[in-house]
Order: sequence, then C-alpha cells, then structure tokens
Amino acid sequence: MIKKIIIAILIALPLSVAAQVKIGVIDLQTLVTETPEFAEAQKTLQASQEKYQADLKSLQEEAQRAFDEYNKLKEDATTPAGMLERREQNLQEMSQKIQQTAQTYDQRLQQQEQELMAPIVDKVQKAAQAVGQEKGLTCILPTGALIYMSTDVVDVNPLVKAKLAK
Repeated sequence: MIKKIIIAILIALPLSVAAQVKIGVIDLQTLVTETPEFAEAQKTLQASQEKYQADLKSLQEEAQRAFDEYNKLKEDATTPAGMLERREQNLQEMSQKIQQTAQTYDQRLQQQEQELMAPIVDKVQKAAQAVGQEKGLTCILPTGALIYMSTDVVDVNPLVKAKLAK
C-alpha cells in the first residue's frame, strides 16, 4: 500500500510542478524599435552616417582629380617616368586611405549603434523583468527562439509596452 502511495505521489509531483510554471514570450526587437529613444538613436546614427559618407565622398573626389591629372600626365610624352611613378604611388596610397577610412567609419558606426542601443535594450529588459515578477512568470522567452508556442503562454508584449509608457 505504501508503495502505491509513493508511486502516485511521484507521478503526480511532476504534473503539479508543471502546472506552476508560467512562461511569457516577448518580441524584444519590436518593443525596442517602438520606443521614442530608438527613433532618436536612429536619427543620431543617420547623422553620423551622412557625415562619414560626405567625408568619404570628398576623399573619393580628391582621388578622382588626382587620377585625372595622372592620366593627363601619362598622355603627355614629355612627362618624366619618375613623376608618373610617384603619381601612381600617390594614387595607391589614396586608395588605401579611402579603404581604411571606410573601415574605420563602419567600425565607429557599429560601436555608436551598440552604445546607443544598449540602454534602450536594458530599459525594455528591465520592464519585462518587472512584468514577469508582477505576473508571477517563471521565465520570459524571445518569440524568435520558439519553435512551438501553446495558448498557455503569456504574451507580455502589451504589458511591457504599457510599463515602458509610464
């Protein structure tokens, strides 16, 4: 008899524990992009990108002028070979400078984006944590990582959005 009771308890225990688990889901990317701070961050990034593009365009125009001058000198039979070699070397250096500058600007934009987005993501995560605690959720998972989602799962997006609006 005692064995039957122990077996019944062991069978019922996982079911009672599973009934206590409450899972929430969140679309973090959507919530982040809907914040006012995100729009400001995008404006800042766009301004930086436009500045960097203008700088690159200026460098490219300068290189194009140097290339045009080189072609004119190359067509002139009286141009010394040493002068053409120096101009070729100058063109190569300008090309390398443009490539390095473009890489530097890309890195700066990525770093700036990370710096601007980190507090926004943190704010959304803290709001989600608060909602999870208020609603007694065991965990909140990102919707993009789910393969299957039952109707028992709590969609916390509206709750987090409301918390962010406060």
